[in-house]
Amino acid sequence: MKKSLLTVGAALFLISFASVPTPSLAHIGPNVLIVGEDADEDTVPRNSRVFRRVLDALANQLHDQGFDIFDETAITLDNFAQGRVRRTDAELIDIARSITKPPIDVIVMLQIYASAKSLSYTTKIKARVSGRLLNPKTGQRLGNFEVVSPREWNAPAECPRECILETVGKYARILAGDVGSVLAEKLEDATGSGSASDGDGKPSVSNKYSL
Repeated sequence: MKKSLLTVGAALFLISFASVPTPSLAHIGPNVLIVGEDADEDTVPRNSRVFRRVLDALANQLHDQGFDIFDETAITLDNFAQGRVRRTDAELIDIARSITKPPIDVIVMLQIYASAKSLSYTTKIKARVSGRLLNPKTGQRLGNFEVVSPREWNAPAECPRECILETVGKYARILAGDVGSVLAEKLEDATGSGSASDGDGKPSVSNKYSL
């Protein structure tokens, strides 16, 4: 009798244990890739030191705010030609879609413009960064952004293109700081925080899950 009671008790214990739900899959932050959309000849090309300084400062800032930022060269080294410039948005989207390790959830297509106004005693330089956020898998546009340098910067009176780019590069951290603030807000709005949405109708684009 005692043995049968023990058997029944053990069975009930196993049934109750089996009924405990397993941990659900929860979303964590999206994989973000920042690329230079420099097909426009007026933009700063992606192989320019100015572009690299702005991109590096921007990537660091977004990383510090908790976003997963991936280096384009590192994740495309094996299967894509390196060092290309003046790439169209079609090429950038195709590359982002083709990357599977890790899958890219959001692509940030960045354009940097620099303009100069020559005066007799100095050159006034301004910079502008614009771009858009895109879900490469679906083509859904997640937002646009444009940031203009907060003030004009001074350069020598006779300042050729090389001088202009060097001046913009000097202030790259300031420019990236302004862009980073805008992008962080855009990314938070675009990605949400739930498995399908965050309850406010914002789509979640993240592919990544953790137990």
